[in-house]
Amino acid sequence: MPLSPAAQNLVDAAAARFPQSMSGTPLAELRSVLGRIAVPPTTPIYQSRDVIVSTSRADIPVRIYRPSAERRLPVVQWMHSGGFTMGGLNQNEEYLRKLSIAANVVVVSVDYRLAPENPYPAALDDCRDVWCWIKASPIELGETTGVRTALAGESAGGTLVFTLGQQLRDLGLPMPDAQVSFYGGAEMRISNPEHSTNMLTLADCQWFWDQYVSTEDERSSPYVNPALARDVGGLPSALIVTAEIDPTRDATEEYARRMMRAGVRVELVRYDGMMHGFATLTGTLEPARELFGRTIDFLQSSLHPTDLGLDVLIRGRKDV
Repeated sequence: MPLSPAAQNLVDAAAARFPQSMSGTPLAELRSVLGRIAVPPTTPIYQSRDVIVSTSRADIPVRIYRPSAERRLPVVQWMHSGGFTMGGLNQNEEYLRKLSIAANVVVVSVDYRLAPENPYPAALDDCRDVWCWIKASPIELGETTGVRTALAGESAGGTLVFTLGQQLRDLGLPMPDAQVSFYGGAEMRISNPEHSTNMLTLADCQWFWDQYVSTEDERSSPYVNPALARDVGGLPSALIVTAEIDPTRDATEEYARRMMRAGVRVELVRYDGMMHGFATLTGTLEPARELFGRTIDFLQSSLHPTDLGLDVLIRGRKDV
């Protein structure tokens, strides 16, 4: 089916404000435009705090969202979108405030280093280092020893959810209890290029990957290309979301099905009539609002399992 009328209106509006071809536009201009269209947050939250996580590799800025004064809450590590080349802490700030409050979790948003100045594995290293910092129970987060945790991200951030989960498992590091990936690319190969919009074209996908990785060894690594992993078992339960009009859709859905066959509990959901980038647009798209509710349900059941009662709302869903 084509884009829904509401989604088409958004795509048309984006075309008027954003370059038609990201792959043919100077990166500095793309970053500038993305910074200008970031929407300032309006939802009050108990605490929003910027912290620097210092490591031997880099000083990594993070933004911590805390919904209340409670010191012992589950933690969700969020990785932003932007094709590994743009984006940062001001992206999706309103969405993350609402997520923190509705799910009753601390959200840690990671400002990982960007390509091409810092190509692979910089972003993955930063996300892993922040994860290890979270698990070390830093004073900035309160008491995190033994609390439940999750990885979550959108687009490139959703890919980092997949690759970081695999790497944590392979290295024997503490694992999250859950993972949420909104249309994260599971494979560099684009299997359905006909499902492109100016929000994400086939040329854009190829250009983003070229900025992020350069060698054939890197391109064949499952920590870049998660679908290339021989073993996708032993990973945390997952909510994996795809959009119908998205060139990354088919490969990501196949990756999710492989996880299911390997025994991982996966909720795979495709949103018909939606495009890449829709998930956090809750102010204008009803499917994004429905997905927000589904995400809260998933995080509640994964991170607050003893809090659930018979009055939990089970929202209708269209599973793939």
